[in-house]
Amino acid sequence: MTIPAGRDPMGDESKQPPDTSTSLAIERTFLAFERTLMAWLRTSLSLISFGFTLAKFFQYVESQRGSPIVGRFGNTWSPTMVGIAMVMIGTGALLAAVVQHRRRVRALPREYLLSQWNLAYWVAVVVAALGVFALGSLVMGT
Repeated sequence: MTIPAGRDPMGDESKQPPDTSTSLAIERTFLAFERTLMAWLRTSLSLISFGFTLAKFFQYVESQRGSPIVGRFGNTWSPTMVGIAMVMIGTGALLAAVVQHRRRVRALPREYLLSQWNLAYWVAVVVAALGVFALGSLVMGT
């Protein structure tokens, strides 16, 4: 491997000005990571909200009827458990996406990435916390 002129053979390139194309590529990569996190955020929010709504709706229906909902083949349906499962999947997926996003952003070379506030990350953290509270509400309410 040949070392370009003006480069330190030990890998210390801090004395060199950042290459514009490299810094823009890193910025595009960072923005792609944010778009991916926002896609996971939308998907997880849909799962959490639909699961919570489903569980609460069927809890209301059962309280009005005074008896559990029985299916066509005599099985007792547990829509609350389906709702809890959806909230768990949505919250778990969002937490995994937040961890993955954080690792990917930290792997980017910091010298080429301008310091910025990561809005998608913090919104995802807040929604994940709300998912945990929704899950707790469903589990404690059953």
